[in-house]
Amino acid sequence: MFLITTFVFSCQTNTQKIDALVKDTEEPVVISQDVEWLYTKNGIPSHRLSSPKVLRFDAKTEYIEFPKGLEIFSFDTLGEQEAYMKSDYAIQHLDDKTIKAKGGVLLENNKGEKLETESLFWNEKREQIFTEATVKITNKDQIIIGEGFESNTSFSKYTLKNTRGIINLGQADLAE
Repeated sequence: MFLITTFVFSCQTNTQKIDALVKDTEEPVVISQDVEWLYTKNGIPSHRLSSPKVLRFDAKTEYIEFPKGLEIFSFDTLGEQEAYMKSDYAIQHLDDKTIKAKGGVLLENNKGEKLETESLFWNEKREQIFTEATVKITNKDQIIIGEGFESNTSFSKYTLKNTRGIINLGQADLAE
């Protein structure tokens, strides 16, 4: 009798757990394919975002998910492209205006500098891009590897928090 009672109550508990899990699972309210958005400030284009798939969720805090990645082009006040970012996955939190990009993140500026990392945050309110992850910055003269990075959104002024190595690319030419 004890085994039967235990079995019955354990089945009820599992069903309740399953019901709770199903209720917690969020479904997107909007699913879009091949999206291109243009953001403006005072009527002037500031960013263009494109993504093959976009999911919008109306949870306790609204967010937009880019499960197949995204590309963001940033423009200066004259309409010239000043930065480019792409990633394999991203999530945008609408309440605090942040984007977290993950997987194969690439950031380039108009000076030809390129940053590569696995995780990068973009805070629109503070106009800041940052990460605590390992980064590799490549320019025409050097490759710099470090951990922790902060920049303005155009990736024109940046700092590395913990530099681990610098490779000078021009030294190979001097040896010859």
